[in-house]
Amino acid sequence: MKELPQMLQAWFTENEERLRSCGVTGDIQRSPDDGRSKTSARMTVETDGCVAMLIVWDSGEAELECGDLASGQVQQEHRDLRTPGELFDAIETVLARVSDGRWMATGFIHGLWDQARIP
Repeated sequence: MKELPQMLQAWFTENEERLRSCGVTGDIQRSPDDGRSKTSARMTVETDGCVAMLIVWDSGEAELECGDLASGQVQQEHRDLRTPGELFDAIETVLARVSDGRWMATGFIHGLWDQARIP
């Protein structure tokens, strides 16, 4: 599980241009290496109508949040990730929420999953 924040950062770095070409802007940040008991990575993605965030700690804890900019409603979810597959499921959930599910219909997520498989 310690590698999950690094995996999220690597996934975002590898897919940022593809996300941007589909109208999704974003950012990835890592917690400072200052002796904290848990390190994390935070991915933020945004479309015209929504902003979403996925925070993953090296303990496997994850927080998913998605806010609708027009209504101000926020969806929050906590997960305990144990595998790379569960991390990719969390990424898929965040992207589906920020896009009202349209990424699922286009096969966008499936293509990213195929590109980023981890042995």
